[in-house]
Order: sequence, then structure tokens, then C-alpha cells
Amino acid sequence: MSPPQDPRQIALAAHRDYYEAGSYNDDRLAWTIHEFLSDRKPRKILEVGCGDGAMLRLLVAQGIDATGVDASSSGIERCKTTGLNAQCLDVSVDGLPFADDEFDAVLSLETLEHLMNPYYALQEVRRVLIPGGRFLCSVPNPLSGHPYLYPGLFEYPNFRRFLEQSGFAIERVAPWQKVSREMILPPRLRKVPVLRSRLVAGGIRKIIEKLYLTAGLFPSFCYWLWTFDCKNQGKDHKDVFQGVSAQTRPGSPCHFSK
Repeated sequence: MSPPQDPRQIALAAHRDYYEAGSYNDDRLAWTIHEFLSDRKPRKILEVGCGDGAMLRLLVAQGIDATGVDASSSGIERCKTTGLNAQCLDVSVDGLPFADDEFDAVLSLETLEHLMNPYYALQEVRRVLIPGGRFLCSVPNPLSGHPYLYPGLFEYPNFRRFLEQSGFAIERVAPWQKVSREMILPPRLRKVPVLRSRLVAGGIRKIIEKLYLTAGLFPSFCYWLWTFDCKNQGKDHKDVFQGVSAQTRPGSPCHFSK
């Protein structure tokens, strides 16, 4: 039997050249800045999952003090060669090398679904983020076919609850683009040409989207990915892990809560 591998080394090896094929288009990143940061420009921001620095460059151009971390060593090297402030680490196991309350905003785009320990990562984000500071994170819709380590966690209602349980208050959610129109159909009907057409599938998607929005509901299944604008509840939020750990110890009077 081979010895167990170090999770940190697994992550760093897997993501070493993750961005060799490229990164996000600037329009996706510019939309994020315009949608979420144009009204309240942060003084100091950390990007978790900064890749090769595409977003960091845009933030610095806006006059923001921006720092990034990523598990891709080649991506971080690109950041450094262009003068960006970035460090290589695995946020699932490495503590963020920053002081408590150091940033007034943290950004993480399509990163949490790749992490072995997203809960630990979120607790580190809370630690370095000022109380009341903004956390902007996006995850892809599972209907998009994106791979996940924990698929069920990233279904829309589950991920919302996960963020809230981790100490963040969700202030709003904004979508980016729509899923393929045939995804609105049951799986067995998606290959029928007439049903997957713009007229049928596209029309059904548009009607359902408008009905949900009119009712004040968010039609998460219609969109390619979701960006959550959250507020750090700070030290007033009780650490869920510590509480649950105490309840599960042998002999605990709270072992089974009613």
C-alpha cells in the first residue's frame, strides 16, 4: 500500500499549470467590477484564485490595492513578472498569510468548487476580512456541466445555506449569462431537435425566467453562474465548527439535538 499523499501537494500539483490554456475573458471580469465595485470601490482587496492575474490587472488599473493567491505556481509566476502582488498557496490547507481584518473586500471567482476544504477557506476569508466587509464569490450552475469535488454543495439553495452557515450574510445575487436553452428541458427530451430549438426551449426558458422574476424569485437554473455579494458578519457570528464538534464528543449532553 502506498503512503497517503499530502493534500497540499496534491492540490499544488493538480493546479500547477491550470491557466496554461488561458483565463477568463476581460468582459466577464469587467462586468464583475462594474456590477459590484463601481458604487463602492474597496481600498484593499484580496482575490482568492487569482490565476495569472487577469482580474488583478483590472483592479490595479482602477487604483485599488489588490493582492492575489492561487494554487497555480505558473499562474503566480505570470503575476509576478508583470509586477502584481500574488502568492502561491492552497487555501484549503494553508492559512492566508495576512493579518486579521486586513482587507475590506475579498473576491473569489469560480474557485470554491475546486477546493478540498471550502469551509476552511471561507473561515480564512472571514478572518482577513474586516467585519462588515464584502465577499464576492461566484460558482457555476451544476447544469452547465462544470465538474465539482462536492456536486451537491454547489446546488443553488445548498450553496446559499453554506455561505450563511459560514458567517456571511447574502445581500444579493446576480447571474452571468444563461445556460444552454435545452437545459431547461428534462434530460430525455434534450436531444429532440424541435424541442431544443430557440423557439421552443428558448421560449420556455424566457417565460419561466420572467415568471420567477415577476414573483420576486431568483430563477437560478436559468443562468450559467451566480455571483454572491456577501457581508462578513464578523466575530458576532458563532463558529459552527466549534459548536458542532463539542456536540459530537462522546458523553456530550447535546449529542442529539431536538
